[in-house]
Amino acid sequence: MENQSGPLLKRFNFENINKVFLGILVASVVLGGVTGYLLSQGNIKASNTTPTSNGNGKPPKSAQQDTRTFRDFASGMIQKRPVPKDSGEYIEGTHMLVREGAVPVALTSSVVDLNEYEGKKVKVFGETQKAVKEGWLMDVGKVEVE
Repeated sequence: MENQSGPLLKRFNFENINKVFLGILVASVVLGGVTGYLLSQGNIKASNTTPTSNGNGKPPKSAQQDTRTFRDFASGMIQKRPVPKDSGEYIEGTHMLVREGAVPVALTSSVVDLNEYEGKKVKVFGETQKAVKEGWLMDVGKVEVE
């Protein structure tokens, strides 16, 4: 064995690290620019992430067409819920479905504008929700004017 007379520990050279980092940074910017240019020219097809099809080539159903989710239904006349006199009073639903000879249904919806159907006799399709005060609370997904 030869006797080595150099120091056991050496100072770390940061110049090489800076050069490598700068090279990686420049390569990333150049490759990103080339990729963006090619995608904008249409030479490379990007994956289609827009919800234009549901895998079978047909467009997805809107909430108005979805009959499996909105299984519950009721018929009657839609009326706007009156504003409570006490601002602290809890009310369920934004509208009421008044039914002849039956308990009214409290209605709420995030997909249908129920204001368009006020005063009209309709058949609503939706999903029954747990009600705290009302006898029946429905999240409306589809409305048919009768």
